Amino acid sequence: MSHSPSPVSLKDAKAICEAGPLKAPIWLKALLFILILVGAGTFFLKYGGDKRAALVSLQVNFIYWFLLSAAASCFAAVFQICNAQWSRPLRRVFESAHVFLLFSVLPMIALYFNAGELFQWVHEPAIGKEGWLTPKFLYSRDLIAILIFVLLAKKLISYSVSRDIGAIRGGLVDISSDAKERWANKRYDRYVSGFGSNTKQAIAEVTGNMGRLSPVLIIVYSLVMSLVAFDQIMSVDYHWYSTLYGVLYFMGGAYLTFAWVGISVPWLRKFHPLFKAKIERRTLHDAGKLLFGFGIFWAYMFWSHYLPMWYGNIPEETGWVIIRLRQEPWHTLAWTVFGLCFIVPFFLGLSRDVKQVPFLLAATGTIVAVGLWLQQYILFAPTLYPENIPLDLMDIGIYAGFMGAFLLCCFSYLEKVPLMPFGDLYAEK
Repeated sequence: MSHSPSPVSLKDAKAICEAGPLKAPIWLKALLFILILVGAGTFFLKYGGDKRAALVSLQVNFIYWFLLSAAASCFAAVFQICNAQWSRPLRRVFESAHVFLLFSVLPMIALYFNAGELFQWVHEPAIGKEGWLTPKFLYSRDLIAILIFVLLAKKLISYSVSRDIGAIRGGLVDISSDAKERWANKRYDRYVSGFGSNTKQAIAEVTGNMGRLSPVLIIVYSLVMSLVAFDQIMSVDYHWYSTLYGVLYFMGGAYLTFAWVGISVPWLRKFHPLFKAKIERRTLHDAGKLLFGFGIFWAYMFWSHYLPMWYGNIPEETGWVIIRLRQEPWHTLAWTVFGLCFIVPFFLGLSRDVKQVPFLLAATGTIVAVGLWLQQYILFAPTLYPENIPLDLMDIGIYAGFMGAFLLCCFSYLEKVPLMPFGDLYAEK
């Protein structure tokens, strides 16, 4: 990554504290609420016409948006472990996704009551997996595992914010009276409840707590996402299994995260002058390099997943591959996904300018985000629809509803916290 000085330093602390919150324009919030209504409306319309297809769309969008919110939240731990100074201007954007985590689980509750439409093992017990694949046990363990991850992620991100609030209230930042009044609000009391008179020492202790919690969160993330991948996606065809499936899913989340961060960059720079000043070309270049790198890793995981099934030539495995990669109508869509997720982003990512120009980076991220959404359909739907693709315009409406809810959650976080982390820098002095 970039070896130049951090884009955010102690001299920027005052500007960050006195900067106004990131407020989405009224028209944008209204549009996002409309998208939520459109998503709900199109789901019920599709549910009335083709119940199973509507549930497939709900399942795929749950898998996709939960993956994005979980992976983005987990990068708070990754940046802490790596001491990634380049990421400071964007770190709060990653953290903001954690607000959507609990909301993203709500569709799973609805899917529990309709599991029989999606999973054959609900009606016919899976031989050898009868005790494991039962609706109550499967959805209960997934929900518990997800809640454990959510609690850990929220705790880590709370630590991240508390360092900044502690620095402000501890008088380490010389700010105006208006700014002091804003950060003195009672809503921030919980962030500094354990702080004593020595603010720098308290910040150092919080940083130590983050250092201990971060690797735990990453391990829990990999375990929980693997469990969700095995239960919510792979079990749709319970005769088939892959030990690489969990890695394919949770590392795809890292790729998806940088795609969405790339998409958000032009809007962040437009909506707030602090982001425009601090999201520099070098920051964009670093984010673009990671998007490019995770794209190569995604292709590697795809090949590692495919190759053993090809040379093993076991009917249970090759049948799963053939229906998705060799037979129409899924064959064409599979190659489309490969092009969107790897071929096009790879050649775009070779250009230094594409990675450094906000709208070009956003365009690359959009291509990847769409490709990864379609990938979830290929992983899940062909078992239920081997002869036709159940995608239509209503699926785009359902996707838009999830997107509206996700963005509103992100804005709700960015409106309340310092837009860039700086508090830990005081503990280093």
